[in-house]
Amino acid sequence: MKSERPCAVTPDTQPPAPSPADPPSLRPHFFEAPPLNPDVLFLRDIQRRRIPFTYVFMGLNFLVFIAMEIAGGTTNPATLISFGAKSNPAIDSGEYWRFLTPVFIHIGILHLAFNSYALWIVGQQVERLYGSARFVTLYILMGIAGVGGSYVFNPDSVSAGASGAIFGLFGVLLMFSVRNRRRVPAFLRRAIGAGILPVILLNLAIGLAIPAIDNAAHVGGLVAGMALATLFGFHEPGTRTGQFARMAQMAALASIAVAFLQVAMNYTGPGAADRFIDSINQAQQSFQSSRRAIRDGDIDGTRSEDIGEAIGVLRDTPELSPESNRIVQQLDQALANQSSLIEDIRRTGEIRENHVRQLEQNTAAFRQAIEALFEWVDREGGSYGIQRRARQRN
Repeated sequence: MKSERPCAVTPDTQPPAPSPADPPSLRPHFFEAPPLNPDVLFLRDIQRRRIPFTYVFMGLNFLVFIAMEIAGGTTNPATLISFGAKSNPAIDSGEYWRFLTPVFIHIGILHLAFNSYALWIVGQQVERLYGSARFVTLYILMGIAGVGGSYVFNPDSVSAGASGAIFGLFGVLLMFSVRNRRRVPAFLRRAIGAGILPVILLNLAIGLAIPAIDNAAHVGGLVAGMALATLFGFHEPGTRTGQFARMAQMAALASIAVAFLQVAMNYTGPGAADRFIDSINQAQQSFQSSRRAIRDGDIDGTRSEDIGEAIGVLRDTPELSPESNRIVQQLDQALANQSSLIEDIRRTGEIRENHVRQLEQNTAAFRQAIEALFEWVDREGGSYGIQRRARQRN
C-alpha cells in the first residue's frame, strides 16, 4: 500500500556535500608563529638569569659598615685599621689579607651609598653577561688589583672601598663590547660601549680633581678588568657553567672568608692606638721622674716600683708593626736598666759616681728609642691613627 504523505527529506532539503571546488581559505587549519629574532632570544636569556652575588656583595658591604660603626666609626683611623683597611706598613709586616678586605670597607655613609649604587647598576649587568661564577672571580681579582694599585702608588694612605672592583666591572663591560663584535646583538654592543666609556672618563677626571679619592685604586681595577675580560669569555646563552669556573668561584668566596677570619684573629679594637700611646707616655713619665730624683740626690724619691709598673704596661702594648715592636723593646730595655740602677742606689744608700755614669747611659738609650719612635710616628703613625702632639710656641 502506498502512502500519499510527502517524504520529510527531499533532495532539496538535504545539506549540500562539500565541494572540492571550495576555496582553500575556508578550510580549517592552525597558524604557526614566526621564529623569534636571535637578538631577542639572546636578550631574553640574559635577562632571565639570576644575579644573587651582586646583592650578596652589597649586603656584605652593609654588614661590615654597621659593625664598624658599632665598633668606633667608619671614619676612625684606628677602626679602619682594625677591620682591615689598606695600610702599607701592616701589609709589609705580613698582613697580606689586607689586599682583599678593603674591598668591603667604606669610609662614611656617602662612600658606601655611592659605591653600592654603582655596584647595583653595573654589577647586575656583568653578572648576567658572565654568569655568577665568573662574576665572583672577576670581582675579587679586580678588587685585589685596585688595592694593589693603591699600595704601589699611594703607600702613605689608609684606604678602603669597592671602587677599584667597580672600575674593574666598567673595564669588563668595555672590553665585552670590543671583543664580542660578532657574537652579541649589535645594538647591545653599541649601547654598552657608548655608555661605559664616558662614565669611566668622567669618574677618572673626578678622581684627579679630588685629592681624597684614591685614583690609583680606580686605575688598578680598571686595567685588571680589561685584562681579565680578554681571558674570561662571557656566559653564552644555552651553555652551562664549566667546572673550572665553579672551582674558581669557590676559591674566591673562600678567600673572603679567610681574609675576614684573619681580621677577627688579629683584631685589637679601635682602642689599640690609645693603649699604645698611654703605655709610651707612662714609660716616659716614670723614666723622667726617676732621672730627676737621681740628679737631685733624692734617694727616697727613686721608686723602682713605678718603673716596674711602667715596664709591665709597656710589655702589654698592642703590636702595631715590626718597627714599633722593636722600638718598644728598646724602651723596655732602657727602663729595665733604670730599674736596676735604682735598686743599686737604694741598696748602697748613696748616689755614687758610677751611678751617675749609668744614669747618663740609660738616658741616652731612652732618648734614642724615643727619637726612633717619633720618626716612626711621622712616617707610619698616621696609618694607625697616631700622630705627634703639636708643640705650642709662646
